[in-house]
Amino acid sequence: MTNLENNNSNSFLEDSAVDLKELFSILWKGKTHIIVIACVFLIVATIYMRPGNKPDLYQSSASMSVIKMGTGGNTITTQITFTGLAVESKGVKGPRYVNTVRSRAFFKHLIEVNEDFLPAMVATERYDKKSKTLIYNSDRYDAANKKWLVEKPHYLLAYKDYIKRMTIGFHQERNIIDISVVHISPVIAKEMVESIIFEADQMLRNLDLQASSEALAYLTTAIPKQQQLALRGAMNDMIMNQLETQMMTKIGQTYIIQVVDPPFVPLKRIAPNRLFVSIAAGLFGLVFGIVFVMMRHFIGFYWHKE
Repeated sequence: MTNLENNNSNSFLEDSAVDLKELFSILWKGKTHIIVIACVFLIVATIYMRPGNKPDLYQSSASMSVIKMGTGGNTITTQITFTGLAVESKGVKGPRYVNTVRSRAFFKHLIEVNEDFLPAMVATERYDKKSKTLIYNSDRYDAANKKWLVEKPHYLLAYKDYIKRMTIGFHQERNIIDISVVHISPVIAKEMVESIIFEADQMLRNLDLQASSEALAYLTTAIPKQQQLALRGAMNDMIMNQLETQMMTKIGQTYIIQVVDPPFVPLKRIAPNRLFVSIAAGLFGLVFGIVFVMMRHFIGFYWHKE
């Protein structure tokens, strides 16, 4: 390395040291502004995240296995033979159950059969932890008489809130359905999960029972009119499957699902994370304060220079 290169390198290091000293000097002079700005951000975030402004949220969840139906597999299987051609149809219960719970039609049915569900979603004010009771907005809903004081919210508008607070998914590998609900009351969160689970199962039970009854009524009148033995045999198989569906809809407490891990009353909130938000706001205020001090210094420097 030549002497010129050594001189240039030393000069660069000296300039860098001078720049860093100047930078720290500027920040040290403006430390009061930096601290004040960071504290303001921290205090504002703390006030904003108070329980009165941002209530605690609790999540209750449950897991269900999909009941296996049929005699030879994990799904309902019906084989119909027409002159040697086998046609196999399978009923997939897991995705059907999940799609039902997510549907607007089911939500409308749910708030009609459970009159407490809709007010607990859209007319709540706060949750009293001492008495473990849900406080409703007295201007909107009369909880004692279970009467709306304003126009009852349309189910399509309330459905948006339902989808935000409810999560459900089907895991085909494990044949498991997971569902969870978030609410300001841990007790209501548990009750909502229970209501959704059993109302969806009952709704599908009734739909399948009705469809099966109509199919049996048709098949029992159609068989005597059918002259081909192959078709009569296939129709008899279809009747057996419909009878199996009738049996499954009329026995057991549940039809499609079996609760593996029941819903529970959560002990701890899942949100908001007040400590994280306050620290993040304080750090953001610190960075903002540093940028503010630096900009004020250099703007003032160039202003006086001109």
